[in-house]
Amino acid sequence: MEVKVEGGEEFANKSYEKICQDTFRDVGVRSSLDYAYMYCNPKEYVFIIAVKIGRVPSPVKIGDVTLRAGKDELKITEERHAPRLLAMLWDKYGERVQQRARLVVGLELEEEEVERLKDLIVYDPREDLVLRILDGIDRILPEGARVRTSIPSTAANIITIIASENPIGVEWEKKAEKMIGEVKGHV
Repeated sequence: MEVKVEGGEEFANKSYEKICQDTFRDVGVRSSLDYAYMYCNPKEYVFIIAVKIGRVPSPVKIGDVTLRAGKDELKITEERHAPRLLAMLWDKYGERVQQRARLVVGLELEEEEVERLKDLIVYDPREDLVLRILDGIDRILPEGARVRTSIPSTAANIITIIASENPIGVEWEKKAEKMIGEVKGHV
């Protein structure tokens, strides 16, 4: 992920670049972002950040995180998905699914049902990606900048937020729209 920060002094810009990198890493979205562009104006206390979403991992299916262990068992191969996978199976099949061991699931299902369940999605990273990005942006923007607005973009993969301690004027919205144009054009 590339980060560009402008508007402040050189030291402040470099500091915000590092804060952006670290924060997006901490919330687990850095690998899904292509570009972050931040504008800081501490004199007027206005901060604008625009991020471009890039690669998003594919949804994880039951067949991706389990192995068939006999006719009536699945072995969970990725433990981090076990709670969600078990809850999903219990919701869908009830008592016909039992947890026989920590990572072993017993099935009382017809063969066609077992084949179909392999394509069920256990986790789709896109579902909570935007929430995690917004959480990261919230951590990056100064706490005192409580007046916030998002700027809609025709590109579904760009999120832009303006934050200030004062009402947000048209000039800042125009600046945000210019930033969106740069972010959109960034390859």
